[in-house]
Amino acid sequence: MGMGIRTKKYALIALLTILFLLGVGTAFLTYRYYGVVVRGITGLVLMYMLFFASRHSKMDVSIDNLLLDPRKGKYLIAAFILPIISYWATLQIMEMILFFGKR
Repeated sequence: MGMGIRTKKYALIALLTILFLLGVGTAFLTYRYYGVVVRGITGLVLMYMLFFASRHSKMDVSIDNLLLDPRKGKYLIAAFILPIISYWATLQIMEMILFFGKR
């Protein structure tokens, strides 16, 4: 391994470490002073992840497939849990919008 490659490797590790520490510091400060905004962004990310996961979960929502599937528990659990999480995320997003509306 040449000296130039080793130097680039250490420089990349140092850059990633600095970016990580800046990210953690920014996260701490924004959560401390703008917690509503942080929760709103977290709600947006959660809604996106729920949408992405439900699209790729291969859980067909037709009643015929539900009746034919021997493992109905996953559908029933998803029908109970997903609206709760979606509602919580939506409330966080609405609180963030109201926070910006007051300013």
